[in-house]
Amino acid sequence: MEIKLHSNATTTPRTRKYIQESAKTDGELAEELNISVDTVRRWRKRADCYDKSHRPNTIHRALSHEQESMLIFLRVRLALSLDELLEAARLLIQQGISRASVSRMLQNWQLSRMAKPTLSQTPGHFTLDTFSLPETISHKQGELLVFSERTSGYMAVALRERGSEEVAEPLVGFLREGLPLAVLSLTAKSCSFTHKLAGELGVPLQAVEQEAWLEKAGQGNYHQALEALLNGERFDKRLGLGAVLLEFEDLLNKRIIRSRLKNLTPEAWLKLHHSHR
Repeated sequence: MEIKLHSNATTTPRTRKYIQESAKTDGELAEELNISVDTVRRWRKRADCYDKSHRPNTIHRALSHEQESMLIFLRVRLALSLDELLEAARLLIQQGISRASVSRMLQNWQLSRMAKPTLSQTPGHFTLDTFSLPETISHKQGELLVFSERTSGYMAVALRERGSEEVAEPLVGFLREGLPLAVLSLTAKSCSFTHKLAGELGVPLQAVEQEAWLEKAGQGNYHQALEALLNGERFDKRLGLGAVLLEFEDLLNKRIIRSRLKNLTPEAWLKLHHSHR
């Protein structure tokens, strides 16, 4: 059997056993073995001859600012409860994260309490968030579009090619036909792209200023490889960005059950109550 000693160990299991069985005084043993009297006394009190593990009983996995920002985004845009956010965190962002860590994060961002959307409102009013993608994450795609519908908690994502200024027809077609609900309005930062997109969809655009939590989230360092930002149970670094996003979208819409939706997933709730397809 292989015995691993701590790097600063001054005795071996064989020496420790000798100490425990010896009739000599502490001082005599210390002089004989060229160790301190305290070491002799410590091992005489022990019932075994092996080092105790220095590994903590509970390993707490810390969240980076960038990971916190992604979770705060899900919390605000999808109205996730603490337990729902914890499940999303473990699946998507940081496996093994504790409930206490997520709760503490919400306190630090002053988002422990949040008003839940009423289910009486007709779903279909989407918020659009656009995020620039550094080349460390994608060489070809320059912008991530996230469409979130807060009533149902449904989310859809799309990518825009780097340097593109036009509204691509596939994006418009996807928003018209590829969702389980109709887009009734867009809430987004006012810019040429969002005005064009709302016009193509034939829906009103509600222009908003950047929220304080989004400004704080933007202070992170996102010029990192994707595997440096994501460490969830379902993250596969072999996949490209598009495939990773589709996996995340699928988990959020079809796996994580929402208590406020009567214990249904967003997609199941929409099909049951508001399907228009």
